[in-house]
Amino acid sequence: MSRHGASFPGRRDPEGYYVILARKDALELIPKDLEVIPTGDYLMVRSKSRSRIVAFAKLLRRKGLLLEG
Repeated sequence: MSRHGASFPGRRDPEGYYVILARKDALELIPKDLEVIPTGDYLMVRSKSRSRIVAFAKLLRRKGLLLEG
């Protein structure tokens, strides 16, 4: 099991999408199959696929672009 455990990503929106937050400079890295919602100082990235959002979150973390907390 990963160090994140079963709760990563833990947030789901009311429509059932897994959601992560990213810095705005991550926009060019976001694959076409993930939905992006620009919100103020960050990007909300969402997907119905947990595996896709986890893989993308790991990439963002390596690049220092994932907002955590």
